[in-house]
Amino acid sequence: MRVEKLEREGMVKVTWLPFELHPEAPPEGIPREAYFGRERSQRMHSHLQSVADSVGLTMEPRDVIINSRRALGAAELARERGRFDAMHRALFKAHWEAGGRLEEVEDLVRVGSEAGLDAAELRDAIETDRYAAVIDENRRIASSVGIDAIPAHIFGRRYLVLGAQPYEVLKQVVDRLRDTA
Repeated sequence: MRVEKLEREGMVKVTWLPFELHPEAPPEGIPREAYFGRERSQRMHSHLQSVADSVGLTMEPRDVIINSRRALGAAELARERGRFDAMHRALFKAHWEAGGRLEEVEDLVRVGSEAGLDAAELRDAIETDRYAAVIDENRRIASSVGIDAIPAHIFGRRYLVLGAQPYEVLKQVVDRLRDTA
């Protein structure tokens, strides 16, 4: 989940919060077609690929819906250690570009180590589910405001935009906030 707030100077402050999209998925994941069906899975992939292509992002399709709890916990450790931005980018790159298996402890430890985290501490945090309360509370809050998809953006605590959207849609919301500020 992403929360955005328009500051007086016209700047946008971004705070990334954990949101476990598929808590029902086992650690090894669920085949995408088994979960969504072939047609819906293909439509979703086509839409995401179109949005990614329009902004120059590389997105390798994943045939499995992962349980992101371990990755979210790894990111929370990185937040505590002042390495969140590096870890966040590394997790996205590993998942969407490099074929990383973020449901696997070993891949998460590798990615986290490369982002500057202590491997032993990261492994312990993942294996003990150290950030379970944070992840569960953020999911509860997100659900209470209607978030059931990712990405989700809340602008100025007033506007909720769900799903992968073109830049123009996000810009319209920021412009609306600016006009009503």
